[in-house]
Amino acid sequence: MKIQGTTEAQRHAVDSFRTFLASEVVPVVQAFRGGPMPREKMREITQGIAEFGLPGASIGQAQGGMGLSLVTEAMLLEELCVVSCEIAHCVIVNMLVASALVDLPAARQALRERYLPELLAGRRLAGIYLHQADALATLAEGGVDAWSTGHGWVINGAHERVCNGHYSDFLITGVRNEEGALCHLLVDREQHGYASRIIDRRTLIGTFNTRVSFSNVRVPAGHSIWEEQEVPAGLLEKIDTDAALLLIGLARAVLQKCIASARIPDDSGRAAASQPLVALRIAEMATRIEAAKLMCFQAYSLIDSGTRCRTQALMARWLASETLLKACQDALQLPGGKGLGAALDLERLVRESILLPTPHGLTDTQKLSIAKALTGISVPDPEQPAP
Repeated sequence: MKIQGTTEAQRHAVDSFRTFLASEVVPVVQAFRGGPMPREKMREITQGIAEFGLPGASIGQAQGGMGLSLVTEAMLLEELCVVSCEIAHCVIVNMLVASALVDLPAARQALRERYLPELLAGRRLAGIYLHQADALATLAEGGVDAWSTGHGWVINGAHERVCNGHYSDFLITGVRNEEGALCHLLVDREQHGYASRIIDRRTLIGTFNTRVSFSNVRVPAGHSIWEEQEVPAGLLEKIDTDAALLLIGLARAVLQKCIASARIPDDSGRAAASQPLVALRIAEMATRIEAAKLMCFQAYSLIDSGTRCRTQALMARWLASETLLKACQDALQLPGGKGLGAALDLERLVRESILLPTPHGLTDTQKLSIAKALTGISVPDPEQPAP
């Protein structure tokens, strides 16, 4: 695989975005650390971020985007992930839904024209729930049912852990019809009505688990997005690769704090970075993060070229999970690690990295998917509920 260097235009874009994040976003993140950000404040931030190309950097100019490569878009997204995984999670969901809207057939042009421009401008926020990406949660909660009418659908039920459900103005959600077949609908919070609430504490990546419920919600037939077999080819790959980048961003934040802490002189005037064990840990941490990042960007390059890469995306996500766990563990063992751990909440991150490295304990499921792709042989999933 040919590895291309960073262009001058990419470096300028990243530097400009990094300056914006430091001056406009970091103070807001610090002000709301420990709790969800108000919706209007999140909307204000996403509008500022949209001026730098997120979520529309890789969308064609004819559709209102910037027409850049996925790799360039990922370089910008990585900087946002370092600053705030909560905001990055919101922007990533907007990116995924924008991609889905772009890929809609001509018969759904009205939906694209109504929702895509506001989404690309950061003025409206999206949510998404895919059964394929969250099968275990769907089994546990029962999902959402839909009954067809002469003019559309009536849906009832609830989904938990809806991506960006708390902030969403509209969302794409999977439902089961009377025959048990899966389809996905676009539901507008204001027009059609759905309720959302935060159901528990922050997840590992700094986002909040959200329950979205539907009670006799009427959705027009024209709001059907796709059937199960029609999900855009690269969407699941993007979900896994974006999740990996979130974890890498958090690991980078840990590394940066470790480096800053190691440079501070102690009472004797010596910095911790002058100690061999500290220097080795920091070097190892940086190398692991860089390796995980390269795997992640390889997946982005393959997606950009139209190559199916679910295996590479799963590998990137699993490696990023392991990298974050190791970074947190090493940070706690460095001199001054207790104070550093309190500032970054590293002890909680270590616990959750062990128990919940990916949503709903799917680490082994991802490994089995990787193995199946390599060997062609399926293995029973020990994490799936027994029939």
